Amino acid sequence: MSSTRGSPGNGGHSSISSHGPMSMDSRRVNTGPAGSSSAANPNWAARTTLRLSMGALYRTHVRQWPNRPLRRRPIHSRPMPDALTARAPGAFAKTNPHGGALLARALRDGGVSTLFTLPGGHILLLLDACAGEGIRVIDTRHEGAATLAAEGWALATGETGVAAVTAGPGFANGLIGLIDAGAWSVPLLMIAGRTAVSKQGRGAVMDIDQRAIASPAVKWAASCTEAGRIPRAAAEALHRARAGCPGAVYLGVPWDVMGVELPPPDVVEPGFPKTPPRPAADPASVGAALAALQGAQRPVIVAGSGAFWSDAGEEIARFAETASIPVITASAARGVIPDSHPWSLGSLVHGGLAIPASDCVLVLGSAFNANVMFGGAPLFGVDQTVIQVDISPERIGGNRDVDVAVAGDVQLVVRDLRQAWRTDGVSRTAWLEQGRAYAAASLAFWDQQVDGQQGNVPHPGAVAREIAAFARERCGSAVTFVADGGDALSWGLAYFYADRPGHLLTTTTALGTLGVGVPFALAAKAARPTEPVFLFVGDGSFGLTAMETDTAVRHKLPIVIVVSNNAGWGDVRHEQDAFFGPGRRVASELLPTRYDKLAEALGARGEHVERLEELRPALDRAVESDVCTVIDVATDPSVLSELLRMVATMGLM
Repeated sequence: MSSTRGSPGNGGHSSISSHGPMSMDSRRVNTGPAGSSSAANPNWAARTTLRLSMGALYRTHVRQWPNRPLRRRPIHSRPMPDALTARAPGAFAKTNPHGGALLARALRDGGVSTLFTLPGGHILLLLDACAGEGIRVIDTRHEGAATLAAEGWALATGETGVAAVTAGPGFANGLIGLIDAGAWSVPLLMIAGRTAVSKQGRGAVMDIDQRAIASPAVKWAASCTEAGRIPRAAAEALHRARAGCPGAVYLGVPWDVMGVELPPPDVVEPGFPKTPPRPAADPASVGAALAALQGAQRPVIVAGSGAFWSDAGEEIARFAETASIPVITASAARGVIPDSHPWSLGSLVHGGLAIPASDCVLVLGSAFNANVMFGGAPLFGVDQTVIQVDISPERIGGNRDVDVAVAGDVQLVVRDLRQAWRTDGVSRTAWLEQGRAYAAASLAFWDQQVDGQQGNVPHPGAVAREIAAFARERCGSAVTFVADGGDALSWGLAYFYADRPGHLLTTTTALGTLGVGVPFALAAKAARPTEPVFLFVGDGSFGLTAMETDTAVRHKLPIVIVVSNNAGWGDVRHEQDAFFGPGRRVASELLPTRYDKLAEALGARGEHVERLEELRPALDRAVESDVCTVIDVATDPSVLSELLRMVATMGLM
């Protein structure tokens, strides 16, 4: 029998609250087996009490829905208000739409094509209506994976990602995606079912104050307690997720509100624009930025996530060509200007050495957080002009002073700079070549780490490098990379390329969330089904969402998962060795699990690789397959990238 909570498949959360003492049917009571008594046979007494209690539950709840098979899920796991519980099956197929149908229609009207979820009683009406509206519903094996997949959808497409979860424990499980999206300004809408309004605060099944819990992590949180206002609430949620600086939003809808049927005159229509307006910058601040850039000999552009959400890639490329300024992309902006573009220096990992050597840095859509060393050394220099452009005035400065502050939409600001640019007679060809030399030296440094530590067991960096080389030969730019983990992420950042926006998804938020890899990969494949998706993930991180391999199989999303299996939390082990000395590792060792076998048990393909030369044939078979493939690669546990060693010593935590 499945779990007895309203959101199935997550053991440990029971949907059975305290119902008080159960009355027993006297007709079922006897004195036990012949010649015995309940006092003499306590085991028999306990079994009898349990049997009678379950019988009472059956008579109280299941008989209200006689056509519902008990073997699927007992009705007491599906909290329903009395007025709705008494309805017969099919009662919601009415002429007037119910609240769930209004919500689904509002999502469709707002441009939502895909919704990630794990089903539960509080959101069944919504899910049924979404299917009717043509919205693709992808159900995961954990609510956290659903919200992370919605975040991945946003990062892959630039659209708002949407997830729906049930109340109480389902909402709690889904918080990780909400928090991660909120931490680095990803437009995400979490819709959560709630206990019926009349039952809230009374100890009802799965009842917690969800809005109060969600509020600190999001830019907007609301609960809709009137069915007629559902379309407006949904439209406002989608609007607020994208308006200004993007971010996560929360909308709670109680079960009884979902079930109310309303004629059209009783529905409050939304009044929000489909596309939020873009704020232009003050011309004086744009002029100050222009003057600083035109007077620079060694300027550089650092494009952060705001450049992606503004869809500013084309304008940045044109401005870089016009002004002869090299570009570095970071976080969600990877690929907004292709790595192959003549003026691109790649990522911070590749071209970051050009930043402290520059005399003017134009920062586009990035806060000065740990991802950019808080805007200080060693990434930023001392005698340089720093210009920060951000759609949100509140995000400007903070961890450091800036010389020129420009509050406005990144795309519009860069367009203004390009249109106002006047040939300054300064040749920056030598500076571009110097920047390229920095990027080449950085890549050579990564190669030295790999080639200098090669042994009989594959080096994780060599695995990431081989994946990238295979993808470049086989797929070109039409490929999505996902990297997840501790050191696995480091090697992915070093070797994976991005020639299109939304095609390199990583955990490069300062929050550092692990376990995003499989959900991100699922979302990318759902968004672009004809393009290969490669996930490189550490075994520790893979374990957090490994059951989503089942999701990939069920929804026919043939992603390629390469697990760097060093049988442990590798970066933690090295930290423990550094802090405490050898032999003091606690809670950082894992088993050398054969994740390929796990994949096969879930209906996916599995391959096991012990030598590097075995990897490319396995990748070739994986991209030819029409089902998800997990390639389990036994990697060297002694390896730690210099990037992680550096981060550990820089005080970024």
